[in-house]
Amino acid sequence: MKYKTKLLLIIATGGILTLACFFFGQWNQKPLEYLTRPESGEGNEETEFQIRLNNETYPFRITVKEIPYEEEELLQKLQQAYAGLEELFLSGNKDTEHIVQAVSMPSVYPGSQISLRWYLDSWDYVDSDGTIHNERLEMPVPVKVQAVLSIEEESLRWERTLQVCPAETPTDGQRLKALEHMILEAQEENVSQLRLPDTVLGETVTWYPKADDRWLWMLALTILSVAAVTAGQRRETDAAFRRRERGMQLDYPEIVSRLSLYMGAGISTRNAWERIVDAYEKSEETNQERHAAYEEMRTALREMQSGVAEAAAYERFGTRCRMPAYLKLGTLLSQNLRKGTRNLAEQLKGESREAFEDRKALAKRMGEECESKLLIPMMMMLLTILIIIMYPAASSFQI
Repeated sequence: MKYKTKLLLIIATGGILTLACFFFGQWNQKPLEYLTRPESGEGNEETEFQIRLNNETYPFRITVKEIPYEEEELLQKLQQAYAGLEELFLSGNKDTEHIVQAVSMPSVYPGSQISLRWYLDSWDYVDSDGTIHNERLEMPVPVKVQAVLSIEEESLRWERTLQVCPAETPTDGQRLKALEHMILEAQEENVSQLRLPDTVLGETVTWYPKADDRWLWMLALTILSVAAVTAGQRRETDAAFRRRERGMQLDYPEIVSRLSLYMGAGISTRNAWERIVDAYEKSEETNQERHAAYEEMRTALREMQSGVAEAAAYERFGTRCRMPAYLKLGTLLSQNLRKGTRNLAEQLKGESREAFEDRKALAKRMGEECESKLLIPMMMMLLTILIIIMYPAASSFQI
């Protein structure tokens, strides 16, 4: 499959899947009113939502508890926690009539499995984390606080009236915390459908499922696929160019040597060129192996046969090869035709000797590259041998 076809196929497929995920996610965004609770024994379920509050959208996560089993009462532990709850709640304050600093409202009674749920008749003065807003206190304001102590199926209610100061209108963050307590309170009843609150502290709340972001992942996957195919195609192109360049380097000494041999025997440059191309075409029919340098020579010969000047064809041959050695050869042959360079055969012999020396150096480099490529397999073999040798010794020590 061609590169452009691959690229278009990936873009089309990724685009279709991205749009499908996007529209499915948008279609699925319908307001919710109820949640189905897990059956007994299935465990609690973490659920994520988006809520719309004051024309703003916030992420919201709740724990939908399983429908509880009927179990025996644990009144003794509840009574002990009930007796120490006021001291825990005051957290450094003198008494409930003088609340001047933060109170403690944990969700679990310390050192036990008793859960605590806190309810205030006004969240304007006390945050769900116990922070007291008394910066602009003008006169004490009573606030009724309730705590429900529960363990398994048993619960007790603790109630007190506090004296705190009024605060500013609750922020959206405070309303979100209030929602958590409302959800917990709504789950006290053993019902299979949990009704989601539509108001919180006087503000309307709209619930939505968590936004479906699969289309973003699909878009990212499509972009990565396109980048990978493009990088792979570029790598293949670079590798093909390097193979072509190396093949031309290996063929250059033979080409120059044969030109020198033919021209030393008195054959003209064009005839020598034609003989080399004819010999290549015959060998190609047998070996089915193509060489870039000989292909460029054949192209130059076809140009000369179609009317292009011989000198110009040699120069264009060197330019197409894009290698200094071939560019030098094309220039040398072109100058010989235009200016009548003497001792061209001797010059080609010297060029042939230099080319063979360069080929030896290239073969040496290729051998070094092979050695470096074999280094990782050799290290893996060495590691395998060490494991084979050391494992029996290690096993004998354990015995």
